[in-house]
Amino acid sequence: TLDNVVDKGSSNISLNKVKDEEGDYPLYSAKGFYKNISFYHQEKEYIAIIKDGAGIGRLSVHPANSSVVGTMQYLIPKDGFDIMFIRYFLQGINFNQYKQGATIPHIYFKDYKSELVPNISIIEQKRIVAEIDRLFAKIDKAIALTEESLKQAENLLPAVLKQVFYNEKNKSKEVSLSSVVDIFSGVSLPSIFKGISEKKGDIPFYKVAQMNNHNKIMKDALLNFTNSESEEFKIKIFPKGTVLIPKRGGAILTNKKRILVEDASYDSNTMGLKAKNKFISDDYLFVVLNNIDLSKYIDESTIPQINNKHIDRMSIFLVDQDAQSNIVKLSNNITTKSTKLKSKFKKQLKNLRNLKSSLLSKAFSGEL
Repeated sequence: TLDNVVDKGSSNISLNKVKDEEGDYPLYSAKGFYKNISFYHQEKEYIAIIKDGAGIGRLSVHPANSSVVGTMQYLIPKDGFDIMFIRYFLQGINFNQYKQGATIPHIYFKDYKSELVPNISIIEQKRIVAEIDRLFAKIDKAIALTEESLKQAENLLPAVLKQVFYNEKNKSKEVSLSSVVDIFSGVSLPSIFKGISEKKGDIPFYKVAQMNNHNKIMKDALLNFTNSESEEFKIKIFPKGTVLIPKRGGAILTNKKRILVEDASYDSNTMGLKAKNKFISDDYLFVVLNNIDLSKYIDESTIPQINNKHIDRMSIFLVDQDAQSNIVKLSNNITTKSTKLKSKFKKQLKNLRNLKSSLLSKAFSGEL
């Protein structure tokens, strides 16, 4: 059992206690090397495992004459056991089955100390470690290549559109975005409706966090208003075809944008841009906005935010109606292809990562 293979050790070091410490001995936190301090806990190389908070069960190997913070635990291999052999063994354990606590999850050594470790010679342990290293290196290379392919698939549409708009540069004029759109801002939910979970009506009301739900059935909305209520309580309606963008918070940084498939109302954290159709179509506006990185325009403040003055700084190429239609078709075709590619590469990544678990299972059952 594991408790016959490793000695456990605990740490009482908090980051606050060592903030003024200086020295020659490394201290590690869950994020890796933190700083050098004047003392150390372990005089031998050891395995550290996160036992409290996010990332429980994550493992790392640290050098002699070093320490970890109190949210981590020391696992020191006993004589006759190779540290990387034990590390790979631990990597094959599903620590979620031992997780306790909801707000701050944690795991205890007493709960997983009975895991059975193969009792084999140190020579055989090192052979298995070398074989795992060799196979993992191949898998890591395949993962890196697949991640690069996934990145290229994600960048395919922006790259093509950049070239398209570059080609249109000499054939069309650049105009301010605000001159070809109507701008809508969301509103705070009227206090009279707060706490009401369901209301009949044709106009759904959503929060910015529900942008992904705008094309689902109305039961996903927070509330449904009637036309008369929207007028009485000055609830702003975003017309079908409006392109939604988040106005503040971390959602801006994700560059999420959605096009409405129905009339709807949104909260004050949402902005809507509706094409003035005598200039551009709704679909062309959506394509153009997806080619604009909103994070370049946000105010540098505690909470990232974007408003009408930022829209005034944005510009687009005003191409003719036929060109708009062709660009939309091209964008849709590439989106379909890139979606298939991304799905393929994500599946490959999942399979490659599962292959590591499969190899570890074979290694510690005598099949490697």
